[in-house]
Amino acid sequence: MGEIATINPKSTLPQTFNYVDLESVVGTEMRSYKIEKLYSAPSRAQRLAKYGDIFYQTVRPYQKNNYLFELDDENYVFSTGYAQIRSKIYPYFLFTLIQNDRFVNEVLDNCTGTSYPAINAIDLKNITIFISNNPIEQQKIGNLFKQLDRLITLHK
Repeated sequence: MGEIATINPKSTLPQTFNYVDLESVVGTEMRSYKIEKLYSAPSRAQRLAKYGDIFYQTVRPYQKNNYLFELDDENYVFSTGYAQIRSKIYPYFLFTLIQNDRFVNEVLDNCTGTSYPAINAIDLKNITIFISNNPIEQQKIGNLFKQLDRLITLHK
């Protein structure tokens, strides 16, 4: 994955931000956040979101509580319980791939711990992902799954 994405890019946090912890994302949906001040925020508040970033739950990844950030607001900060994935390809295409059971099983094979299996950023970066080299095809596939996800969400 390291060839198609940057994992946990560095950034400077704003003085006030919307904090997203591990309980805030259910499935692929952000359900809540907390407004925090930098000086009093939890120490795990470290991952400043940018449009298109993927936040991958590194603890118990089989739950698939992962989020594709598609807000223009750059005042969201995610917990270090997520790996921040800044894609070099069409983000929704990559998001679709990492939600796939095959990828999740590969992640689980690289996890440590039994009660709370977790993967670190280096091991996540080293997982091989097979992709189409055609950016138009990536976008079409990503958009198809995006539409399917939205339809499923509407009918819940």
